[in-house]
Amino acid sequence: MKNRSNFLNILIILVGLILASVALKILLSLATGILYLVFKFGIPLLIIGGVIYWLTNRHKSPRR
Repeated sequence: MKNRSNFLNILIILVGLILASVALKILLSLATGILYLVFKFGIPLLIIGGVIYWLTNRHKSPRR
């Protein structure tokens, strides 16, 4: 960096910050999309599966 001018150093830092901002925005949108799918479909499916499991195993009594 010593061979470059101050203007070029500042420009490189600004471009790096802009690219990091874009990458962070993309990663955060992917993460929120995955969380949306988990809360929209995953949790209700787990609840339904748990209720079905509870209802089917409730009537099975252990025979001694």
